[in-house]
Amino acid sequence: MTPLIGHNGPSDADRIADYIEDRARRYRDRAARTGNPDLLTRATTADAMASDVRARLYEN
Repeated sequence: MTPLIGHNGPSDADRIADYIEDRARRYRDRAARTGNPDLLTRATTADAMASDVRARLYEN
């Protein structure tokens, strides 16, 4: 039996967006613990970037 070429997992853009969303979640969690508004700003920016990546607005 020959192996299939390629992969069946999520696309590169989806994996990158998942990573960025996880970072945003960690920023939000830390902002809630410390009350640091700069971390909340970072989280909002990261969420916007993840949305752009998911929408494939960036070219390779």
